[in-house]
Amino acid sequence: MSLESTKKLDVDDILTDLAHYRPKRKGWHWREAHPNGKQEGSYQYEEISKPLSQSVPLPAGRYFDHIDPQPQEIITAEIASGRFEDDIRRMRMAAWHGADHIMVIRTLGQSHFDGLIEGTPEGTGGVPITRKEVRATRKALDLIEEEVGRPINFHSYVSGIAGPEVAVLFAEEGVNGAHQDPQYNVLYRGINPIRSFVDAAVAKTLMASADILQIDGAHNANASSKVAWKVMPELLVQHAINSAFSVRVGMDKSLISLSTVPPMTSPSPSFRLNFVYALTIRELFKEFRFRAQMNTRYIESDLFDATRIHVLDAVLSRLTQADIQSTITPDEGRNVPWHINSIRGVETAKHTLVAMDGMKKYIGPKTEVLKDEMRDLKIRAILYMEDILENGGYFEAVEKGFFVDSGYFPERNGDGITRKKDGELGAGTVVPRETDYYAPVCHHYGYNALPPGVERACDPIGGCTLDHPEKIQFVDELDENDNVDVRRATVRESESKGMLKPEVEWKNDGIIQLDITIPDNPDIAEAAALEIANRLGLEEPTVISKTILHPAEATYVEIKARVPFFVDRSALRLPEKNVTLSEEEITRYVHENPLRVVAGTVGNDEHSVGIREILDIKHGGIEKFGIKYTYLGTSVPVEKMIDAAIETNSKAILCSMIITHNDVHIEEMRKIHQLCIEKGVRDRLLLIAGGTQIKNETAVQAGMDAGFGRGTKGIDVASFIVKTFQRKKAGD
Repeated sequence: MSLESTKKLDVDDILTDLAHYRPKRKGWHWREAHPNGKQEGSYQYEEISKPLSQSVPLPAGRYFDHIDPQPQEIITAEIASGRFEDDIRRMRMAAWHGADHIMVIRTLGQSHFDGLIEGTPEGTGGVPITRKEVRATRKALDLIEEEVGRPINFHSYVSGIAGPEVAVLFAEEGVNGAHQDPQYNVLYRGINPIRSFVDAAVAKTLMASADILQIDGAHNANASSKVAWKVMPELLVQHAINSAFSVRVGMDKSLISLSTVPPMTSPSPSFRLNFVYALTIRELFKEFRFRAQMNTRYIESDLFDATRIHVLDAVLSRLTQADIQSTITPDEGRNVPWHINSIRGVETAKHTLVAMDGMKKYIGPKTEVLKDEMRDLKIRAILYMEDILENGGYFEAVEKGFFVDSGYFPERNGDGITRKKDGELGAGTVVPRETDYYAPVCHHYGYNALPPGVERACDPIGGCTLDHPEKIQFVDELDENDNVDVRRATVRESESKGMLKPEVEWKNDGIIQLDITIPDNPDIAEAAALEIANRLGLEEPTVISKTILHPAEATYVEIKARVPFFVDRSALRLPEKNVTLSEEEITRYVHENPLRVVAGTVGNDEHSVGIREILDIKHGGIEKFGIKYTYLGTSVPVEKMIDAAIETNSKAILCSMIITHNDVHIEEMRKIHQLCIEKGVRDRLLLIAGGTQIKNETAVQAGMDAGFGRGTKGIDVASFIVKTFQRKKAGD
């Protein structure tokens, strides 16, 4: 089984014979070195990795021979649709855009489970927690990584009271990375502190056996604190505790990654605060890896604001260090985990990192200027740790509310999170092992009384499931109503008939997004936008974002709503694709049949960039094929365009039209056509219009021979001119 780039991923094929599928590889994979001196196209890079065999380049890539340089950092796509059959489709999209760390996050609360929920419906947690979901996802990723030519790391959470059981599942099924942080369980999941650390020791041992990368969760302190920058000393302490504990348990430092998040964002002086923190943590923990995540604490529902935060945080990553660049999207702030926003997050990270390639050479940190602030932060963290020890240790410190206090240490305001050492979930479940305690499994943490002559604990049972996966008992989904087969049954018919609905998250969800600007205050604008959606026949319209342009003048509103109908794929009328002649064919024809054109921006239009790119050899314009041109400039009267064409004996007029208010572009095209008729030259001149809003159909209806819109290149225009004259000659 393999994937074809022109065909959809077949979910039913992924689910076929899943009980016998085994992952093709295990363990975390870092990006590989670039194979040929980091040369991509005409450009030399310093911080890129091996390119993909198939990908979707950044939008501007078409201007650069479609190169798609991949930064050296792993890029994360975070996915949380709650349906793994739709998640794997989004994973394929993300991989084509450059993601190689697929993190499936919970939507409801996998961390709250008190045991491993084998065979339960995926919808309970939004995270692959059942074996079927994990295995189906890994099977799909095995195919996707073959398609794009790069290993894809699959990641989820080893947390909650079920942490050790989940770690076994992940080690068996080829999961490559996982969050594991006992302090996260204590502070944010209310799990008994002793139970959390005991479970963590077992889970980390199992993760280490399968080379699963560990990411901690210390950054949650600045996501939940009252004032994020004040917990910076605590963040350093939390990272230190978790890293030291992980090493002590037996994890390799190269597979321990600190999750670091810039604490602040604008309008605070965020970059300075974040920069000092980033440099400090990287200096203190230089033996470990770093996973940089964007700040989500202050994200609300504005897509563009979230993107601005993302860009600045990625700049910080490039100026300091990030082994993994995470891409949490605006969905975090508005709870709409959509396909497009996952891809936007990946592209934002890739765009920023590639754009800043080699930048540290020129604007590296001036540590002399920053050393006093970095030293102050380190001292606060050291004193914080000493305070914990003086108060009896970590468990006592948690009980006294040391963590996520709103004071900037040594200040404390007494509002930190408190957890009882002898209370919370799972309290009293940790008991001493008897002297003859024996667990017949390998990679087992702690005391294990092996029988005489036994070297590996699992030898007496012929090996455990980590060594012999054929012993794994595959449990299918047990819920009769909420399972992938039931969900797939509702979409199979529409798929077989080629019926389409728009989607943002799930197959056939029918959701669309409308952007509307209403010239009134936010309350009126919201009501008006909902009324517009209702009159359009859309169902369940909901406002997901409002941006005030002025308290009285206007409000920008984003709405999501449901389309109540399908579209028949087979009945669609597809636009004709413009097939261009080769550069050699065009050049040869022009050499044998010299061509000249006149060009300019007509009417009152002052825009000249687009037409210059169509003309000039520098931009691959028609000049490169030998076509001569007379450029008349901007705001050229229609009559002057025609007279110039007559005087220069040109064969075509190229009219650029960017301004389209009140259909002024259509009027200008009609004028050109009509005046050419009046002057008796319409039959000898090709009339070609171009502009971002120009459509060929509209241009032809207005009397032009062709219209070219956004994305047009010189070869498109040159090819049309040559093919038109070739047809005329053949007709003669």
